[in-house]
Amino acid sequence: MQANAYRNVTIIGDGGMGTVLSIILCEKDVSARMWGYDARQLSEIERSRENKKFLPGYTLPESLAFEPEDSRAMVEAELIVSAVPCQFMRAIWTRLREHVPAGVPIVSVAKGIENGTLLRPTQILSDVLGPDVSPAALSGPTIADELARKLPATACAAAVDEALAMRIQSTF
Repeated sequence: MQANAYRNVTIIGDGGMGTVLSIILCEKDVSARMWGYDARQLSEIERSRENKKFLPGYTLPESLAFEPEDSRAMVEAELIVSAVPCQFMRAIWTRLREHVPAGVPIVSVAKGIENGTLLRPTQILSDVLGPDVSPAALSGPTIADELARKLPATACAAAVDEALAMRIQSTF
């Protein structure tokens, strides 16, 4: 792991992309914690160490932690990954906004735009969380199952703050 990489990351979202990014981070010795909107579903993923619904067939590392409680999900996080589909981002981040630690950047891995507003994921984060959030994007021609199979892939980290983008790149 590079020296400037984030060491403690919370992944918001227990879908395929959130799951595979959790695996990737754990393989890089990053302390990773996953949160999901449905505590029962998250508990099943933790118990079976497999996301049978969104990324079946891949064993999750024992080092991956799970946190169903909104108030504890982002405690000690240095970076937050928003792995929530675009159409659900507003509702999820409205639910979580009071628990987002001040000054912790959020990198979205969602693709697309929000129906109705036509906002990009980083714009939704800014709209819901306010001007103090540091949103970034990590995107590319990536598909969760292909990443899990370790097929060649590339992604680009982007942010207004170039140093933030570079640090996200170092983390992943």
